[in-house]
Amino acid sequence: MMKKVFFSLLLAAGALVSCQQHKDYPVFFLTESGGNEAGAGFNLYYNGKYYHRMPILSLKHCAKFRSFINPDGSYGVVIYLKEEYRNRLYTTTLENQGRNLLPIVNGLAFEPTYIDRGITDGKLVIWNGLNGYDLKMLGETLEPIEPEIETKRYLKENPRPLPPRPKSKKGGKDRHGREFSELSSGI
Repeated sequence: MMKKVFFSLLLAAGALVSCQQHKDYPVFFLTESGGNEAGAGFNLYYNGKYYHRMPILSLKHCAKFRSFINPDGSYGVVIYLKEEYRNRLYTTTLENQGRNLLPIVNGLAFEPTYIDRGITDGKLVIWNGLNGYDLKMLGETLEPIEPEIETKRYLKENPRPLPPRPKSKKGGKDRHGREFSELSSGI
């Protein structure tokens, strides 16, 4: 009987520890959809365009990152995919030529990247708008390529307050009258 109780406590402790593990920082990449024909449940609205709600890639598909400084003082990052996910990126970008790829970082949308060809090198870029806290959180999930430079850029707290959720704009509803979720800009 004592072994069963001990074993049950051990399982409960293991479940508690697994629940408290560090969550990945929410970074996603969404592809532009052809329009709002799929409905509000499947699309997000940002800056006059609709994007698929299902991300094509997130941080769990990535291995390393390198940051760079923009003239406005914000940071951009180049994110390197794990080898096994490069084909997914290539196929998705090849199928979505002429559309945009929208990076979402911690719930905020950043500058979309126009897809003009299939991406074969396995690199994704967020061009601007990130801060030192974003870099710190990326560094907890991904390996920085130049750690001695990256750690100098880290901030302990996020200086960017989350903006209020935008009010629905004209055209922010599907043909059934359901409102699209609208993303806030991180820039």
